[in-house]
Amino acid sequence: MAKPGHHVECAQRIRMRQLLEEADPPPVSVIHAIAAEIGQCCGHHPLKCFRLANGWNSAEKAVQALHQMCLEQGLGARGLTKRSWLDWESGHRPGVDYLDLLCRLFRTGPVELGFATDYSPGLKTPVPTTERELIMSAAGESSDHVAEIEAASIGPNALDQLNDDVIRLARAYVHAAPLPLFGELTRIRNRTYRLLDRTRNPRQQRDLYLAAGQICGLLGSASFDLGYPYAAAEQARAARVYGEVIGHNELSAWADGLLACVEFWAGRPAQALRLVERGLEIAPPGTTRVRLFSIGSRASALLGDIGGTRDAILAAQDARGPRKELHDEVGGEFGFDEARQVFCAGSAYLSAGMAPEAETECERALTLYRAVPADQRWYAAEASASVDLAAARLLSGEIDGVADALSSVFALQPDRRVEGLVKRVGQVRVSLASIPSREAGVLMDKIEEFTTETATRALPTTF
Repeated sequence: MAKPGHHVECAQRIRMRQLLEEADPPPVSVIHAIAAEIGQCCGHHPLKCFRLANGWNSAEKAVQALHQMCLEQGLGARGLTKRSWLDWESGHRPGVDYLDLLCRLFRTGPVELGFATDYSPGLKTPVPTTERELIMSAAGESSDHVAEIEAASIGPNALDQLNDDVIRLARAYVHAAPLPLFGELTRIRNRTYRLLDRTRNPRQQRDLYLAAGQICGLLGSASFDLGYPYAAAEQARAARVYGEVIGHNELSAWADGLLACVEFWAGRPAQALRLVERGLEIAPPGTTRVRLFSIGSRASALLGDIGGTRDAILAAQDARGPRKELHDEVGGEFGFDEARQVFCAGSAYLSAGMAPEAETECERALTLYRAVPADQRWYAAEASASVDLAAARLLSGEIDGVADALSSVFALQPDRRVEGLVKRVGQVRVSLASIPSREAGVLMDKIEEFTTETATRALPTTF
């Protein structure tokens, strides 16, 4: 067995030997072969093996190469530092965005980089990534069960308990960390599936499909917050199908909104807008439409459509109507109150480059959030509004007040530093990098420290 952590000269010798008769630049297959031999001989993490195989003997050079790739391919600026890169080489899993960039950079996949598991038959030693197994397996189970319909009859107590569990978990979501809830959500969803397998009663089936759709929706939100957008989309599609099965347009439209959020965070605002429009075709009057218009305003802003952004914000303001079962009676993660609506407007204005409007709306959102008792506040939305407020002030050229806006964010516990919030903070760091001041440097260091411990990194490594 290879001794771990051989000195870099060992990898250099392997690389030089394999490149002696190769073209310049060498084929990708040769670089992959070099990385594999370095891993076998030197015992480094696969990411480090690929770095050394490319001749980047320091993490700084790899970071520079990634920044250059983003520039050349029009992928947008990133705030990656040497510290984060070395964290990855020590075994910390990068977020979805950076994992995609690493795969692009080395022209390979997450399995080869040591951040995923290949379960193809015949493989003897998969790389353990149990956090991915937990979330992706739950998403797959939800998707698989969409087609399974059968059973007998169940008692009313089971349905009452299930309904109580759904409401409790939906409301807990706004003030509890997502990871502990994920396990309970999966357990309740599986109980729902077992009950579905026992009843042929149409009324009971409808109630159970509604519960299954709500739980899959909450699992979708949790998957997204933990940095797994593909799992989130799979759960959201399952929720939409359950809504379609029972004719519950409010649930299906809510799922379209979650799918739209996944799309615009992935840099696909046009697809997000199409999903918003699909949701609006079936959305009942009231909060369902307020939410979809609000999400649409953010997608329009990312498309550079200022008129569309304003129109969507105004449409959301005019769309309030009768209370609905999911958004208003269950509420919690399914709710969309005035604070959330104003926060979305602020985010949309920020993306559209309208700094004064963004600052006004973010401040108003924070006032509304802080009027709620501390133990009931939606911590992720409140923190995100604070980050957007800081970004709006930076956009206006006002460095003063940025630290004040971020102070409560920095105090947030790591298990509540969800994916969307971490991405927002990262964008602020990129903006600060262009400001040559001591205050900006201090804030950048604090952001770097903040992003080293997140909800995603709190995922367990063993079970």
